[in-house]
Amino acid sequence: MALPLDCEPADVDALVTYLRGIGRQEVLTSEEVEDLSFWVEAGLLAAERIADGDTTPELPSIVVTGLGARDRLIEGNLRLVVSVAKKYVGQGMSPLDLIQEGNVGLMRAVERYDYRRGYRFSTYAIWWIRQAIGRAIADRSRLVRMPAQACMDSARVTAIRRELTQSLGREPTKAELADAASLSLARVERAFAWRLKPESLDAADLDQPVDDERLVALAGIRRDVGHQLAFLDERAQAVLALRFGLAGSGQFTLQETAEALRLNLTEVKRIETAALRDLKRRCPDSLRHYAA
Repeated sequence: MALPLDCEPADVDALVTYLRGIGRQEVLTSEEVEDLSFWVEAGLLAAERIADGDTTPELPSIVVTGLGARDRLIEGNLRLVVSVAKKYVGQGMSPLDLIQEGNVGLMRAVERYDYRRGYRFSTYAIWWIRQAIGRAIADRSRLVRMPAQACMDSARVTAIRRELTQSLGREPTKAELADAASLSLARVERAFAWRLKPESLDAADLDQPVDDERLVALAGIRRDVGHQLAFLDERAQAVLALRFGLAGSGQFTLQETAEALRLNLTEVKRIETAALRDLKRRCPDSLRHYAA
């Protein structure tokens, strides 16, 4: 089963060996899935009765049979995990880690599947596999923990943004993204905010020459600009923060700023012009060119 090998060289052999191993597992028939699911459930119930003090002689053997059925059902669906995991490659986790987390979701699905409902096990298991992988990406792929729902929203918005950009021939607005993704505007804005990533501290980056004077100057400018912005009202601060990327989310267009703040375009232009005029009057000489 093809899987992008964008992982460490040391992991490639392990990944290839794993894929070859699961490729030898036979695909389960629907009858086998139903039979195995029956014994998984029986084993779990027997284990609960033993824990409650039931000493019926047959219970331990049922538990053993249930564990065997559980392992067989898991092994027969490991390729399903790989087929789901490969869709998440490139989102901050290696293929091996994605598969491992997907297997955790598969195990949960095996223990919770109710064969009496009539739907296929694979349909049920995919939901658990996706949930496990999505939560793992949210927890482990970022230095700052990202809520699982925000992670899924961010991935969805990114994919739809790419499609709309190709079809429209331009960057879609956040309102268009929200409509296409069936999400609220607030959730789209949160997805954009969570796309920000911390700066890398890898050794390769640290080897680069650092302009200390420039960093000190930039820090001073941020501090002084922040001090001057404090004299503006909240709406003016919000407009300038979005328009000039002061909130760390990149520079917004006038239209995007209007949509984010729920204002009309004319009002945003008026607030921005007045705020810049006020800043220019207040700012010391060292900052005047930023408000020009």
